[in-house]
Amino acid sequence: MATIRKLSNGKYRADIRKNYTFIQAKTFSSKKQAEQWASDMDANIETILSLTPIKIKNLTPEIVTEMGGLDLFQKLGIELEFLTFKDLADEYMKQWSKKDPNQIPRTAYWLNIFGKHPIKAISTSDIRKELDHYAKGKCLKGDGEGKSRETDKARSSNTVLRLKAVLSSIFKYAIRRGYLKDNPVDGIFIDATPNQIERFLDDRERKALMSSCQESTWDKLYLIVLMAITTGMRKAELINLRWTDINFDKGLAKLATTKNGSPRINPIPAPAMDELKKFRQVGNGLIFVSSFDIEKPFDFRVQWTRAMQRASIKNFRFHDLRHTAASYLVMNGASLHETAEILGHKSTQTTKRYAHLSTDHKSALSERIMDKIFNG
Repeated sequence: MATIRKLSNGKYRADIRKNYTFIQAKTFSSKKQAEQWASDMDANIETILSLTPIKIKNLTPEIVTEMGGLDLFQKLGIELEFLTFKDLADEYMKQWSKKDPNQIPRTAYWLNIFGKHPIKAISTSDIRKELDHYAKGKCLKGDGEGKSRETDKARSSNTVLRLKAVLSSIFKYAIRRGYLKDNPVDGIFIDATPNQIERFLDDRERKALMSSCQESTWDKLYLIVLMAITTGMRKAELINLRWTDINFDKGLAKLATTKNGSPRINPIPAPAMDELKKFRQVGNGLIFVSSFDIEKPFDFRVQWTRAMQRASIKNFRFHDLRHTAASYLVMNGASLHETAEILGHKSTQTTKRYAHLSTDHKSALSERIMDKIFNG
């Protein structure tokens, strides 16, 4: 029920009460304005009080604002609780498989942006705007535990895609839990940058790196680098390997969860298997276990950097060992299909970036042999 009264300054005050309880008041310069506002408020109150529990559950922050705001609902005795992005992200991370350590900083990035926002209030346009802003930034590089620094390298569209993918996974979890009906990340399209082979080790570099790894303060650096080159496994796949994943009799590694979501069996060639047997243990422990926590892998970034420096190798990432494995396979006669099988690519489309190595290597081989035959 609304009452309108004229104030001593000539303005008009509208008071809204419901069941003798004061709800809200507002002052206007004219009586007509006060009456219109009071009429709208009365209508909103009646609408709110007529809402069923299901409709109340499905309210979004935007709709609540349009109907008078959260404070109005509370004064009418209707408590609304909107799940915040922080609450959702915390819940999501508790059930996360922890296969990809990069998930943590990417989730932290979105927490910094949307932490206190109700998840129902996060729109597609909000996300697109933030991704556009992120795309204009520079790549970050590790600078000590829990720290990073900006480089001069611009972010690629693939980097933006990975940030987007983490947010999409969090909202997909919200849909599975019944917190949301739709994923606000859907409908945001980013063109991926075609992957090109960036770097692989030549024979001199490989020998120098392997020798340098044997000098490392971490006794398993040589092993993990050797396995990366000979198997083509990703870093996350390697550091999460457990002793029970290894079939020593058949020379195989069982990868339960991979980047593309499909389990696979990865062969381990004899040179890597012989080195692995030197460290063989019984049980389900991590092969490359941390010195401080048996459930965490060893952080070997410092040892890797020093090995690279000793070997005088530049512009080379640990992930490039995977490129090296693929390159060696193709250059020594493996088909693109066979290489894709070993690397765990879902299709040979990804492996096609190595195709030129096959033709280049065959051309060089043919040139060398025929030159020897015809020119002595």
